[in-house]
Amino acid sequence: MASYHKRLEKDLEGAAASGIITPEQAGKILEHSRATSLLGGMKAAHWIAAAAGIFISLGVILVVASNWDKLGAELKIGVFLLLFVGVAETSTYKEENSAVSAPLELLWFFMPVIGIGLYAQIFNLSGDPVKPYLLWAVLSAPLAFLARRNTAAYLLTILLFAVLYYGTLTPESMLSLTLARNQEANQPATPWAHWALALAVLAGAAFTHFVKSPDRGRGLPLGAALTWVIIMLVAETAILLRTPAMLLLAGMSAAVLWLAWDSGAEALESKLPLLVWTGAVYTMTFFWHYRPDIENFRGTDSPAGTLIAWTLFAAALASLYLRRQRIIPEGEKEDLLGKGLLAASILCAFLLFDTSRESAKLLAVIANLILITLGVSLIMGGTRTSSEKTINRGVAVLTLTAVTRFIDIFGGLLTSGLAFIGTGLAFAALSYGINQGRKALIDSVKK
Repeated sequence: MASYHKRLEKDLEGAAASGIITPEQAGKILEHSRATSLLGGMKAAHWIAAAAGIFISLGVILVVASNWDKLGAELKIGVFLLLFVGVAETSTYKEENSAVSAPLELLWFFMPVIGIGLYAQIFNLSGDPVKPYLLWAVLSAPLAFLARRNTAAYLLTILLFAVLYYGTLTPESMLSLTLARNQEANQPATPWAHWALALAVLAGAAFTHFVKSPDRGRGLPLGAALTWVIIMLVAETAILLRTPAMLLLAGMSAAVLWLAWDSGAEALESKLPLLVWTGAVYTMTFFWHYRPDIENFRGTDSPAGTLIAWTLFAAALASLYLRRQRIIPEGEKEDLLGKGLLAASILCAFLLFDTSRESAKLLAVIANLILITLGVSLIMGGTRTSSEKTINRGVAVLTLTAVTRFIDIFGGLLTSGLAFIGTGLAFAALSYGINQGRKALIDSVKK
């Protein structure tokens, strides 16, 4: 990051010297870039200063630890509060000096949880495992929103999502949504107050991201939120889904939603959502071996979970109509093809409602066809748009599909050393041929 800001500073100086922008504008652009970066444009000297602060802090901790029993509770709390105020004041006062303020902001962010642990240790307190982290998030919120740099806001967003995931799946927490916790405590099966608090934490994480980092898009918070919803549908909660068909319908719909609404970029920038969707389709190819177990069926889906699954399905189909497809380079025909592949990946789930092996095998065949079509479309689109990355992505999809199906079909014949050697030689030849073809396509793009 430091090298990036160094290059940016050089480019801005050149632009100012050429009269394109004024020196004042160049300085403001550089200052804004450093302020919005994750670590405020910290250089090597800044990291050394941060390391010095860490070593000094560790030394103080060791000295205090060796004399811990000799210190009174009031003295311990008082010293911590003085340190807390000192760190906050120094960070604010030296805000223009990133070598000082950036490390202190990091320390400031983590000091509340240190204080909570110190208070609990001094007075031998115990209780809800999630409450201290929620309190930490509340105490760190002013820093996240008032600081010029976005470092604390990033950390707060991560903290809130971590609390959401951990708290809702922890039986003894104030965020617990698992049915086991409520059954043991003889409470109602649906803790609506817990759901409200969990949704408030989710809203807080999304709000922090959108307020402090609007230019970074909605991809990561949207993906984290959809992943949490799917986990809640799988876990023993009030929205539990038990049938594979409904789970697949909800999962594929969520993947398409994430891909469709990841960001407003025109190009294929949705790398993680595209990878997740491709992985989900790849997973569906293994339904060739699926055996419905009617005898050990676990029960029906919850009404709330069913409603959520159908809502995700409807939202995904609406998104395909409202949004441009994000899986292959765009064109009029390519747009229809991309939306067709996305729609097919969702509609495949309906084949599992039949609960027969034949339908599951048909689902696997369709999933393989989706991957093959995707790979070929990426290669053709990459050639048309002169994009090496798109060509490589298409080659990777086709190679993974071919190798997996080869092992899937002929894996049972690998019963001798000669068979393994022959398979290895076949893979080597395949690798060579694919690599030569990929290079030829890339060379044709460069000409």
